[in-house]
Amino acid sequence: MTMNEAEFQRVQRLGVWTCFATAVHFLTRVTISKSLATREDFDHARALNRAVVFFPVVGGLLGVFTASLLTGFVWLGIPSLLAAFLALGVEAYVTGAFHEDAFADTCDALGGGWTQERVLEIMKDSRLGTYGTISLVIGVSCRGLATEATSAQGALWTFASVVAASMIARFVIVVFMATTAPIASRHSQARDVSGTQSASRVMLSALIASPFAIGWIALFPWVATYSLIACLGVVVWYRNLVLRRLEGTTGDILGASGYLAQLVIMIGASVA
Repeated sequence: MTMNEAEFQRVQRLGVWTCFATAVHFLTRVTISKSLATREDFDHARALNRAVVFFPVVGGLLGVFTASLLTGFVWLGIPSLLAAFLALGVEAYVTGAFHEDAFADTCDALGGGWTQERVLEIMKDSRLGTYGTISLVIGVSCRGLATEATSAQGALWTFASVVAASMIARFVIVVFMATTAPIASRHSQARDVSGTQSASRVMLSALIASPFAIGWIALFPWVATYSLIACLGVVVWYRNLVLRRLEGTTGDILGASGYLAQLVIMIGASVA
C-alpha cells in the first residue's frame, strides 16, 4: 500500500459519519456503528477530538427524544409534572446519566475541596458526598419543575425549549473546550479535546446545530434572548471559578458546564 493510499484510508476512517458516530457513542449508550465500536485499530482519541463538532447536534437529537417522550406521556393522560420526570428518567438511562454524574462530582469537589489537589482528589472519588447529593437533587428537581412549567405556554413551547436547552448545553461544552486548557497533571479524556478546538470548529458546530433552536427563538424571541444572556453570565462565572480553583478543566468540569447551562435555559424558558 502506498503512502497516499494509507493517508486516504485514514481520512476515510475519520469522515463525517465516523465522527458523528463517535459523538453519539461518547454522549449516549446508543451504538449506531457496531463495527466502529469494536474495531481494534480505531484511533479513539483523535476521532473524539474531531467528533466534538457534532456534540450539539447529538444534544439536539437527545432533546427531540426527551421532548417526544414527554409529549407521549402527556398524551397518554399522565400528569405533566410526572411526565416530565419520567421523560428525564428515560433520558438519563439513554445517556448513562453522563452529565448528571459530572454535575454531582463537580459540586462535591468544588464544595468540599479548598486546594487544587484536594478538589481533584474528591473528583476522583466514586462516592457521592453531601454537596453532590444536594446539587443532584436540586438540579434534577429544578429541571423537571421548569420543564413542567413551560407547559403553561403550550406543548409546542415545551417541546422547543427542551430541544433547544439540550443542544445549547452541548454547545457550551464545545465552547468550554475551545477556551479552557485541560489540567496538565490530570490524565483524562479532557486532554484529548480541551484546548485544541479552533474557533472555526466552534462556529461550524453552532451552524449545523442551529436548526434545533430556531423554533424556540421564533416562538418567544425575548424570552430566548434573556435566557441566553443569563446562560452566558452563569457559564462565564463558572469558568472563572474553575480557573481560579483548578487552573484548567477536566471531563467532569466540562460535563457540569453543560448541565448548568441546560438548567439555566430551562428555568428561563419557564417564565415565558
